Amino acid sequence: MKLQIAGYFDIGFSVGIDDHFITENPSVINSLKEASDFTVEYFSPVNDYCFPEEIIHKKKEPEVSSNFHIGLSVPVGSGLVLTDKKGIFKDLLLSDIQETIAHPGFLGSYYNEFPEGIGERAARFFKENPLGDLQITLYGLGIGYLNLDISLLPDEMKPDALWLYRFIEYSCYGTYCTGRFRDAIVERIISIYKAFDKANHFRSITERKIPHDFFPGFQCIITSDNPNEEQEALGILGDYDELVSFTMDDGIVHYGWAAVVIRPTNRDYVSRIFELIKMLQVYYGIADGFERLFAWHISASVRESIREGTARYNAISLNRLRTIAHTVAEFIRFDTLSQNISDLKLIKVFDEMGGFSSKLEHMTGVCEIFTTIMTQKIEQNQVRREKRLNLYAMALTGLTIISVVADTINITEFSFTKGWGLAFRIALLIILAVLFIYLMLEGNVLLNRLRKWFFR
Repeated sequence: MKLQIAGYFDIGFSVGIDDHFITENPSVINSLKEASDFTVEYFSPVNDYCFPEEIIHKKKEPEVSSNFHIGLSVPVGSGLVLTDKKGIFKDLLLSDIQETIAHPGFLGSYYNEFPEGIGERAARFFKENPLGDLQITLYGLGIGYLNLDISLLPDEMKPDALWLYRFIEYSCYGTYCTGRFRDAIVERIISIYKAFDKANHFRSITERKIPHDFFPGFQCIITSDNPNEEQEALGILGDYDELVSFTMDDGIVHYGWAAVVIRPTNRDYVSRIFELIKMLQVYYGIADGFERLFAWHISASVRESIREGTARYNAISLNRLRTIAHTVAEFIRFDTLSQNISDLKLIKVFDEMGGFSSKLEHMTGVCEIFTTIMTQKIEQNQVRREKRLNLYAMALTGLTIISVVADTINITEFSFTKGWGLAFRIALLIILAVLFIYLMLEGNVLLNRLRKWFFR
């Protein structure tokens, strides 16, 4: 029986739509590879298109790709893969796990009922058994995916699989420990994204607010080739989550929102199931992140409207936001991910559990509402600006008329009209010019007020 903990997270901003943020910055990749914490890899996705002449004349060598599964299409790219080969972050996590186990607020407070001696057994297990691979995949849209393998569980620890998962889960949250693992991971990942962000302007457009705990949740994934262990795992997770069972080409899957049990029937290709689970989580994270993006923009626009402050949005920024939102919506549609009937079973179950389709529609709908509101506001501001410009133009015109008339009076009548008579004529001309300008600009307002007064 193998135990895994996996889940997505949102870094809070984007550096691109797909893998271009990686391929366009080779110097950043080289500097990351020289760092001493993570091993950095990028597996270029296979994007070949067949034409008759290529089939005849081109002999293609096989390529290795992180998502090289027949029929799978991932428009957001394969991402940047980080692996904690030296165990720096796993050591921090193990330290946090021991703190969580020993914390009096976890066992006996948060969980009032727990198996007798679970704390001692779990502490001994994590001390004697090293953690497996800790792998993080980073995507240009600012969503990452963390996957941690646990050592194969000995027979005496199999009934405690759920509790081992819980200790790891809350240690990643940093709730009942110092949170050194979480803080170190967040700091390192942000530094990586910022290194790529220097070359583009995605961050200023796509920055969104994220929860303080960083990790929104994890899945407990149990894998076993043994049908008896499969039934044992279902008994362990039966009270924890509602699992929907179905058969795929490469294995039998019992899928829940927080727990998954997999019995591979084709060990060589079971990686396809894990890839699908990963992309479903990532797609959901992208939709959730961009939902919060536009919610934040709407609240900011409301604050601007109330304060009547300087607008931070213009036609260019709104067009960029709309373009990004609709592009993301098209990229993460499930019907573009796979057309395989086996894959669609898993996709359908996930969609029904999480309401992904409605979430995606809501994201694009909120985007349209926001851009419509802000476009109208920009148009209103433009009307006010044009009105002010017209006022200035009319004032200058009035002053020009007065100046010309005054010059004419001075030239033609100065010798015949002196003293108060000349002053009266000039004052009269000024009053007429001002009255003319006022009626030109505010005539409609006066007419409306007169109508209301007569017909009230």
